[in-house]
Amino acid sequence: MKNAQGVEALHHDHASDGYKPSTLLFINNIIIFLLTVAGFIFFVSITGGGKAPHLYEGIKEFVATKPYYPMLIVFIPTIGGFISVSFGKNYENLRDGLTAMFTFITLMMVLAMYPAVASETLVLNLPRMLGYGLLFKVDMLSYIMATLTSILWLMAMIYAPHYMTVEKHRNRFYLCTAITYGAILGTVMSGDLFTTFLFFEIMTFSSYMLVVHCETEDAIAAGDSYIYMGVFGGLCILLGMILLYIHTNTLEFMPMISQLESMGNTRYIVMALFMVGFGVKAGMIPMHIWLPKAHPVAPTPASALLSGIMIKVGGYGMLRTATSFFFPAANEIESYKDALWLSSQNLGAVIIWMGIATMGIGVFMALQQGNMKKMLAYHSVSQMGYVIMGIGVAIYLGHKGAMGFTGGVFHMINHALFKSLLFMVAGAIYLQTHHLDMYKLGGLWRKMPFTFIVALIAALGITGTPLFNGFASKTILHHAIVEAYEYGHHSFRYAEILFTIISGGTVCSFIKLISYTFLGKCSEENEKIGNGYRMMDMAMMGMAILIIGIGIKPNYILDFLLIPAARGVTYDPYFIQNYIVDMNVFIAPDLLAMIPVYILGAVIFTLGKKFHLFHLHFPHWLRFDYILFYPVFKLTNFIIKRLSRGQEAMQKKEDGLVDGVNSAINAVTEKYESNVSKGERLVDDVSSAINYLTEEYESKLNKSEGLIGRCVYTLNLITNRYESSIIKSDVVIYAIILTTLLGTLLVFK
Repeated sequence: MKNAQGVEALHHDHASDGYKPSTLLFINNIIIFLLTVAGFIFFVSITGGGKAPHLYEGIKEFVATKPYYPMLIVFIPTIGGFISVSFGKNYENLRDGLTAMFTFITLMMVLAMYPAVASETLVLNLPRMLGYGLLFKVDMLSYIMATLTSILWLMAMIYAPHYMTVEKHRNRFYLCTAITYGAILGTVMSGDLFTTFLFFEIMTFSSYMLVVHCETEDAIAAGDSYIYMGVFGGLCILLGMILLYIHTNTLEFMPMISQLESMGNTRYIVMALFMVGFGVKAGMIPMHIWLPKAHPVAPTPASALLSGIMIKVGGYGMLRTATSFFFPAANEIESYKDALWLSSQNLGAVIIWMGIATMGIGVFMALQQGNMKKMLAYHSVSQMGYVIMGIGVAIYLGHKGAMGFTGGVFHMINHALFKSLLFMVAGAIYLQTHHLDMYKLGGLWRKMPFTFIVALIAALGITGTPLFNGFASKTILHHAIVEAYEYGHHSFRYAEILFTIISGGTVCSFIKLISYTFLGKCSEENEKIGNGYRMMDMAMMGMAILIIGIGIKPNYILDFLLIPAARGVTYDPYFIQNYIVDMNVFIAPDLLAMIPVYILGAVIFTLGKKFHLFHLHFPHWLRFDYILFYPVFKLTNFIIKRLSRGQEAMQKKEDGLVDGVNSAINAVTEKYESNVSKGERLVDDVSSAINYLTEEYESKLNKSEGLIGRCVYTLNLITNRYESSIIKSDVVIYAIILTTLLGTLLVFK
């Protein structure tokens, strides 16, 4: 059995090969960082401050009159990646500088879309591309995701040069990050499911290279889980697309629940396929099994991006498909009790409880971890549970679901910031100590004071402390789940109680992380470590500033991003205006609600430390992947063995057929040779006999090849795939899953 704590040493063998970031690269990144800060100040001043209205209108007109602007944003990162990597072999500092520059350019282009997107949706239709056509639509929800992605990507690219000195294959890393960046932008700015699916799958396969970058045994095993679950999720989305297109003749994102009513029970299958397909990427229970394996083994800049952004794309996909295909249009409803909401209401109730389960299991598993990155990975599962719960409320309450929508999207933003920063902190600690076992650290606040400060800021953010970003989004999510049982079913009262308990578990986890890692006595082996690296500190400082800034001024995000996004969905305008606009989260009831959460967290930590509960681990046979997926793997292996035996039997029959025909031909030939003197008539007879036997052989062989041969060929492919591929058993599993789904469709048709 693999050592669960071994992930901290995964990169240790990848010693530096002489590359060091130069002073010139540092100056380049300092300039880019300062220009980014200036760009944000300018952006805030012309949007929130109302300054320079003529400039605001000028930017709006410029973007609105450039139809290919969204597509340009999507492809600049990938083109820039190829250009940067072309210099990487001989000029690594130039490559790193160009990478940051292209990311900065993309971020500025994304920010410039705001004036145009705030007034109308940007649309680019390319009807002849790839047969079906590509459609880009940038509304406020797309804009939020694109901006969040670009901010984190720039900080990660500023952070990466120093960290990547301990890694090999740096050119491959930067190229794959560039492709993944472009693919994520393409996914969130797509206007239909076909375009979304195309970029979503590109993202899956390019990010796979980031997971397996270290090429260790654990990294390859994590890559197996990641790509298997990713392809499974993609197949679910693809099947849902096919069913949707058959019944509606369109894949464009638009309210169409009235059209789906004619699908009968099949519409629930379509809903489930989309939720499962995107839920895999979001880390939703029980499809989360890839996430705790993949994030710890990837290089830290990739871990920050995987947890900070990529899993949010799964949440975005769930929210986008649900609020498009399973919501009615505004002119189709009369009230929030309209029958058209019933389908989405049933779906929302399930997703709420899936979110609660994801929250609870994620935080429970995180408490058992000693490795920092693995603990953070499980908290990514848990925090995405908050997002999924918010999405569930947004769907369940239908016309009055704006609170869940706002809280879910807000928490996507906040989690992206504090979790990326926490992974960056882990990377900074690893470069100094060469391991991430929290139980062997301690006292690092004296040696790495800046890292300690930003880690504390991120911890206060994720625990929902007032004046830090997580407080606002968790407060709104708490309001949302309260509304779910006030307007909906009383059972959601228990969900609200679990929400509070799980939040206490999160507090306990980060008391544990801060106390074991930074407080206490510094070990002898860590006495000689120095401060962090300047570029890494710069990136972490940028993230910390955003966490504090949003925590102090959450209404800026609400007023200029989240409320316009909610108004773009079929939600009650009256509800938005009276309950979300000018919302104040710094009121006494919301502030006092944090007291029991912190008390509970402190109690759990005290008991866990006193009775060594953090060191308890469940046996492997109680893990989700063992309970749910191990039987599938065993069944697959059994099927493959049975098919292999059948292949051998068919091969023997075919060999017997060939031997029999050869014997007949030899007998005729011998007879011909012994009677050659009988003349040409016998020759003709023998030729006829040979032709007859040959035709009979070919006929039988063709029949064999028509069925048996193809089966043999297919079985050989499956067997070879099973024995040599890193994605063992996937072909048969996919076939079983799709066959089951198609059979279900036939039953419910």
